[in-house]
Amino acid sequence: MTNTPPPTTHVGVTEIGEMLVVSRQRANKLVNRADFPAPVVQTKAGRVWERAAVAQWEKSWDRTNVGGRPRNSKDTDQQ
Repeated sequence: MTNTPPPTTHVGVTEIGEMLVVSRQRANKLVNRADFPAPVVQTKAGRVWERAAVAQWEKSWDRTNVGGRPRNSKDTDQQ
């Protein structure tokens, strides 16, 4: 038996990054997407989301569509 506490029901951006295995900076971009669940509360420390809503959103998240700068046509010609 381990002494690991059960996960909390609410998460901030740092925990979302840990859940999704991305950096805090990337998590900050993801939570601003139109399709990301709305936070349940805004505190002085930041926004807070329901862990279950984030987990549900992750199931439909297309990780292959990472965005970023478009590839240069020279780069695609060389492949």
